[in-house]
Amino acid sequence: MRFSVVIMDLNGTLVDTLDDLTDALNDQLLAMARPTLTRAQVAEWPGENLRSLLKAALVATGPVPTDLEINDILHAFRERYEARLGAKAKLFPGIAEVLETLVRGGAKLAILTNKPQEPSLRLVQKMGIDKWLLFLLAGDGEVPRKPDPAGAEELMQRCGGTTQDTLLFGSSGIDRDTARYAGLRCALIDHDNSRMAHGLGADYVLEDVARLPLLVLGPSSGGFGSG
Repeated sequence: MRFSVVIMDLNGTLVDTLDDLTDALNDQLLAMARPTLTRAQVAEWPGENLRSLLKAALVATGPVPTDLEINDILHAFRERYEARLGAKAKLFPGIAEVLETLVRGGAKLAILTNKPQEPSLRLVQKMGIDKWLLFLLAGDGEVPRKPDPAGAEELMQRCGGTTQDTLLFGSSGIDRDTARYAGLRCALIDHDNSRMAHGLGADYVLEDVARLPLLVLGPSSGGFGSG
C-alpha cells in the first residue's frame, strides 16, 4: 500500500453537483430580474468558491455590482445553493466502485470540503457514500477552510496517517494548494477531459477515477491502469 489515508474533496471530485449549482444561480438571477444561464455556461467558470461563481454569473448577465453588494447577494445565493444541493446531484461514474475497492484494500477515507457541514452530510448520505467514510470536516467547522492546511492535518491525525502515507484527492487548485501547505502529495481528477488539471502542478493527474486504487494500494489492487 502506498497511501493508507486518502483525504478527498466532495463537490466536483466525488459528486457532480453542477445541475444543483446552475439551478441555484438561476434562482438568484431570477430574483434579481436577470436572464438565466445554461449548465454549459456555468461549467466554463472556476468552481473553487461560491463567490467567484456568483460574480461570474453577474458579469455575464448585466451590470456588475460592487464587491460590497456582491457580499450581500452572496448570503442569499448560498442559502439557495444549500437548499438545492443534492436535488439533481449524482456520483461521478466509477466513484462507488473505487471507494469500495479502497476500503477493502485497507485505506482510510475522509472528506475535507469548504461547503457547510449540514448540506455536506446530507449529500454524502443521499449519494450512499457515507458507509465508506471515517470523518467529514466542513467549511463552517472549527478548522479554517481550504487551502489552509489545518483541516487536512486534522483528518490525517484522526486517521492515524503521516505526511508520507496520506494522499489528498481533489479536482481544483485549492486542493493542490491545501496538499502543498500540509506537506502531502496530491492527486487531481480530470473528469471532463478538459486537461485543465494537468497545468495545476499536482503530483498525479488521473483522467479515469478507476486508476485511483492502483495509485493508493499499489499493483496488487488489480487492473486499474496507471495515473
